[in-house]
Amino acid sequence: MNKTLSLAIILLIVSGCTSEYNKAIKVVFEIKKQDQNHNHIFDGEVEPPIPNSDENDKTILGIDSNENGIRDDVDIWINRTAFDYNERMAMRQYARAEQDELRVCKNELKDEAARVVSNNMSAHGCLNALSDPIRKKGYAEKKIGLLTISNTARRSCLGFYDHSSYIAHAKSIEFHENCNFTIQGLENVIKSYRKFWEYSE
Repeated sequence: MNKTLSLAIILLIVSGCTSEYNKAIKVVFEIKKQDQNHNHIFDGEVEPPIPNSDENDKTILGIDSNENGIRDDVDIWINRTAFDYNERMAMRQYARAEQDELRVCKNELKDEAARVVSNNMSAHGCLNALSDPIRKKGYAEKKIGLLTISNTARRSCLGFYDHSSYIAHAKSIEFHENCNFTIQGLENVIKSYRKFWEYSE
């Protein structure tokens, strides 16, 4: 494959990801703009304002105005698309893990790679327990991943982990035990996701 063709393929992939990001984020931004409550509170946190897209893309980490470890655009998307408290919290845990991976990549902290990837795997397990039974398998994980790596600089971090040596593992093989918050209706959640994954296999 020649360099010109390789470059063309890369540009198509980047363009496709950017288009999907814009499509997903535009809807929730419109919903927020129409919301009369400008200081909407979700689970005790005031929702951040819609970030300026140019400013948000100036750095790999983007804008996190309320300093909760989640980029503002991703934060708004979670608040406006999650079904309930459990799914919001699981999405936030996963989004923080994704953002922490970007931070480690940005600063080339290879010694922290195992820790952040392990945290990401745990967050993934939590999200499987609380999101997959009510959505298409892997929906929330894919969407948050797409939103997090929304530009070329952020996508370049994927290579950082591909070329780092580490051993990573989730906290538990029981999906719900990977959540770092108190799950509402835990018994029903466990029954629901175990039944879902039995049918999905």
